[in-house]
Amino acid sequence: MRAGLPRCDRLALSACVFCLDVLVTTLPTPAASSFVSPAPVDAADRAPDVLAALRTATAARHDAVEGAMPLAASSTLDAYRRHLLLIRAWLAPFEHAFAAFDDGPQDAARVSRITREPLIERDLAHPAMRALDAGIHADVHADNANAVAAAATLPPLQTDAAWRWGASYVIEGSQLGGAVLLRRLREPLAPHPLHYLGGEGAGPGPRWHAFIAALREAVRSPQEVARACAGACDAFDRLIAVLAAQPREHDAQDEHTGHAGHTA
Repeated sequence: MRAGLPRCDRLALSACVFCLDVLVTTLPTPAASSFVSPAPVDAADRAPDVLAALRTATAARHDAVEGAMPLAASSTLDAYRRHLLLIRAWLAPFEHAFAAFDDGPQDAARVSRITREPLIERDLAHPAMRALDAGIHADVHADNANAVAAAATLPPLQTDAAWRWGASYVIEGSQLGGAVLLRRLREPLAPHPLHYLGGEGAGPGPRWHAFIAALREAVRSPQEVARACAGACDAFDRLIAVLAAQPREHDAQDEHTGHAGHTA
């Protein structure tokens, strides 16, 4: 566990690992010809499995963020607000940079394009959030400023397609965790619509299947897999940096803030 990060029992992003283990086994693999035996491939030239490589490369980073997100142990509207601010500080640089590309994971013919920052803004602008602002503590605003500042000091994002596939793997995987949170928070945070957690409305499963199929098709060579792993690790490192900028616990404040039904 990274020093300075609070540890709880659950993490929004951790769901992507468990879902991935299931989904990988259900994705079809190319059928081999029944008439021609494939030529033997030397082990040094055999392309590694990109999904296995990504899971292995990011495993320690999953552990570093486990339980550190505001919603890991709290179901309050204030915790959701903190979650949104953290995700926005982390996600916005990726979305802004990736908007300039139309290849790799940004190729709409492979995976439909979606911008999630507007969903975050809609959730933050909801009347329930504005009512919450009236009693919010100054440290929340300081934490948000710290998160934005931490994201701004990170090195520039890489631009090659394989690196972007790896970073997008983490971003898309986080939406699986969002679906878990949506089921957990829909009732306690009503009437807030939870636009960000709801995503496109159909659930993240079909999109995740399409993304994984495209990833496996596009990232094949050992060099491409290595770059994808670098992108995925960098995406996690950036989230860890944003989290590390907010080391304080806020459980006591959550107790005073209460659920959405008490603040809206």
